[in-house]
Amino acid sequence: MKNEHHLDNKLNNLIKKYNTIIIAKHTNPDWDAQGSAIGLANIIQDNYKNKTVYVVGERLNDDESFSDDLLTNEAARKALLITVDTANVERVDYDQFSTCKEVFKIDHHLVVDEYGTYNMVDESAIACAQVVTLWAARMGLEISKTAAMNLYKGIVTDSGRFLFDKTDADTFDAAAILLEAGVDLNQVQKELYLSDLKMKEWQAKAFNTVEITESGIAHIVAKKKDYEEFNLDYPQVKSALGTMSGIKQIPIWFTVIEWDNEWKVSLRSREYDVNKVAKMFNGGGHKLASGAKLTTLDEIPKLIESLEKLLGEK
Repeated sequence: MKNEHHLDNKLNNLIKKYNTIIIAKHTNPDWDAQGSAIGLANIIQDNYKNKTVYVVGERLNDDESFSDDLLTNEAARKALLITVDTANVERVDYDQFSTCKEVFKIDHHLVVDEYGTYNMVDESAIACAQVVTLWAARMGLEISKTAAMNLYKGIVTDSGRFLFDKTDADTFDAAAILLEAGVDLNQVQKELYLSDLKMKEWQAKAFNTVEITESGIAHIVAKKKDYEEFNLDYPQVKSALGTMSGIKQIPIWFTVIEWDNEWKVSLRSREYDVNKVAKMFNGGGHKLASGAKLTTLDEIPKLIESLEKLLGEK
């Protein structure tokens, strides 16, 4: 949808129309999901009068802004629901999804489920926060420092600090808008990239278990018993994925993590379309970064075999 902004005014008018607005992100949120949600909530609060805004679902940190503690089912039935960074309805972190009056989807993933009443999806964008930022700029809306900090976190993490494919001029335009709005780069660095000692210990333990095929496909399996002593949340456990990146001999890498009675898979590559394989294993996402699910660990050899075939296609 790059350069097609016919939904800009529709979103603007819907926000004006509804008194109650609920913003939902995907389950097990990353910084793009949370940053997009809270950043958008701040933009709505700052630019539209008399709106009650809730951000539902779990958080990555102790940010309690726009709490849903007072959100009732009755209010939800009269509300506009805006989802961010969530490709398919099954991943929306809000169990009252179907009761809301209208749904507006904002996303940047490949379109697999047009579940919204309206769907603003820019597949060319590196981050959902980029889509939100550029929409706000086109509408001439004020972006506070708080909103900018949240949105910038989404862009800088999903772009891999502006190094991943799909980082383009629009990405830097969005970043420039947020910097002008007051982003504190030093504070972002502290909040996102300063690591606790226990995280380094976990990552070291995880990397010590890495298995690498002759062709360079690497993976780490993290069972509950492997990480429970560290008292980590899901994104922290998933940080083991990053220990395999940036290594010349590893073109494709993935983690398999036991979480909530599921085997969650995160696939990454510098150049191969791992999304093709993710779709074969109950998942999907981006070309170079996708998620999937396994029923049992016995499926790992089949997953590796599929990734080996992917290497052979190039």
